[in-house]
Amino acid sequence: MLTAADYEKIARIIETYRSKVDLTVRIPLDEYEKRYERVHEKLREREIDVAFFFWYREYPGDGVYLTGYNPNIERASGIIAPGKRPALIVGPESGLLAAEIGLNLETHFVEEFSIPDEYYEGLPPKSFIPIISEYAGKEIKRVGFLSPLDYVPVKFYDVFQSKIGEGIEIVDASDILSDLRYEKSEAEFACMKQANTIACAAVRAMLAVARPGLRETEVAAVADYVVKALGGDGTGFETIVNSGARARTVIGPASNKVIREGEIVQVGCSPSYEGYKGVARRAFVMGERSEIQKQYFDALNTGYEKAEAELKNVVENNLPSNRVDLAPRNYFATLTIEGYNMKQCHFFSTCHGTGLTECLEPMVIHPERETLFGTNVGIMLDLGLYGHPNDQIAGGCVENAFFKRGRELIKFTDLPTDVQHLVGVGL
Repeated sequence: MLTAADYEKIARIIETYRSKVDLTVRIPLDEYEKRYERVHEKLREREIDVAFFFWYREYPGDGVYLTGYNPNIERASGIIAPGKRPALIVGPESGLLAAEIGLNLETHFVEEFSIPDEYYEGLPPKSFIPIISEYAGKEIKRVGFLSPLDYVPVKFYDVFQSKIGEGIEIVDASDILSDLRYEKSEAEFACMKQANTIACAAVRAMLAVARPGLRETEVAAVADYVVKALGGDGTGFETIVNSGARARTVIGPASNKVIREGEIVQVGCSPSYEGYKGVARRAFVMGERSEIQKQYFDALNTGYEKAEAELKNVVENNLPSNRVDLAPRNYFATLTIEGYNMKQCHFFSTCHGTGLTECLEPMVIHPERETLFGTNVGIMLDLGLYGHPNDQIAGGCVENAFFKRGRELIKFTDLPTDVQHLVGVGL
């Protein structure tokens, strides 16, 4: 179990990072109004009468971008039409939170978004259908879905297709918000900076207390505490602590498994600040590294450093993004550990976008696609080696957060690539 000495280490880390986190940072309310204007312009171009967007806590981006509100347990939706501010169509419990952001959006509580079969005293359920018609204020001929259709429940698609009016055309307009969300403002940059500062503190605290005999969940609890203590409002993924063979899971949450001496361990945390996600992930060995573990970490760290160097080159010289993935991938192709080619362990693409979600943002780089990064975008450089048959090196990664501002690459993460020397050590 965690000891008083552990809590002293945690407290020192929190105190050190507290001065680096600015809890006054917010998305200004007028920035939301500018977002509405950009959406209106796109809707007019496509002759869309009403657009529908849908979100929930695990897929928050579209809704939080337009309303600043993220539901808890319940799901939520919104509608927006050219020249009109969005209207929220939400459940009655978490929907009350929508007023906190201060946008004063028209809000409707409907049965479709409440907890199933729940009864709410004094709150007669409204119907989803007339709300949409009244909001539009005219005949609806063309409806745009701003959220990807694979995230929207079919019953809401059916409402627009068969119950709003005759002959309505439904179009996939999900690229509108995807594209708008990709390019970040200075306020978004500031929120991401806070989230990533908190992520560094949380991972450093997990490293500080890690020792044989602790459960994975005990170590993860430290990160969760640090996130909230420093002002985080949630997480982009469940805090990761995997040890031994469990490290193969890539993004598996902590379990009650006891961490043993000599096991490889991966830890990761993705705090949310004002809805914007940060990240820091690392791997280490609980105790002294064996010879095969030394080979593994030399490969992992060198591959990561090649990727980071190439990311800097790509950003500064406006080069195709796939170079960031090919640099480590080609390097791993030259390496074998116990006769196993390490390119096979380069399990996923090396970079992905970030913002209101940890990774469900444009753009994921692909080794065979010569795409260019946007102008002002969030980037997470996530290099992992997973799947080696030897459990001593089952899996691990180095993940850091960056921001591309024009042709400048800003690194948010302050942790070293190799954190072995920080295990069991505080500040």
